[in-house]
Amino acid sequence: MNKTNAQKFMNLFDEMLMNRNATKAQTFDKTECRDEIDLLNAHQEEKLSTRLDQRNVLFLKKVEAAKAKILDGTYGCCEDCGDDISQKRLMARPTASLCIGCQEAKENVEKHNIKHRRDLATGKGKENEQMSEELVTKQSFSNMKDIKFESVVDL
Repeated sequence: MNKTNAQKFMNLFDEMLMNRNATKAQTFDKTECRDEIDLLNAHQEEKLSTRLDQRNVLFLKKVEAAKAKILDGTYGCCEDCGDDISQKRLMARPTASLCIGCQEAKENVEKHNIKHRRDLATGKGKENEQMSEELVTKQSFSNMKDIKFESVVDL
């Protein structure tokens, strides 16, 4: 990456850091709560604000890491294969640390791992649950009498 592009990205990162640090989440004043619904809304907004703050911290760490890469001359190089990350990708996601090929490979591995994850409560794999769900959804009924309903009320 040439020095002009590196400086453009450095300016972009500085601007991102200033904007993110200046943006503060609005907090819901609990003294305005009049009933249970207001309290519930305040709690939900507080949870959302906390999640957004956590995401913001993670993003700021990525921006700082990208700035450090610019300074040491490794910005724009894939961390896995060492190839250059395309300018198009860096413009779309300036904090990208992997080229598109390595990122896709990483996502495919993660997708595969999710499919084969086991449910700790039942000890069964997700693929078994998906197969049984498919069997249930593939059943067809020609008559309402063929459908068995389970009662949720004990008589």
